Amino acid sequence: MSHLDLEGGFYAIRGDDGVTYDPTNLPPAFQRDGLRVEAEAKRRDDMMGVHQAGPIVQLLRIRAR
Repeated sequence: MSHLDLEGGFYAIRGDDGVTYDPTNLPPAFQRDGLRVEAEAKRRDDMMGVHQAGPIVQLLRIRAR
């Protein structure tokens, strides 16, 4: 997890693939900078966001690593 200061600040997931993902439904318990997570997500190309940090995703499952 990474806290980015764009647009007032938000948490993003930086994947092992080098992509930064913008989750729509990140639970508050996972909103910690530096937290390593494992997640399953659905890419939401039908949504637009203001963060423009990477693809918007809907989390289907997430857990701390």
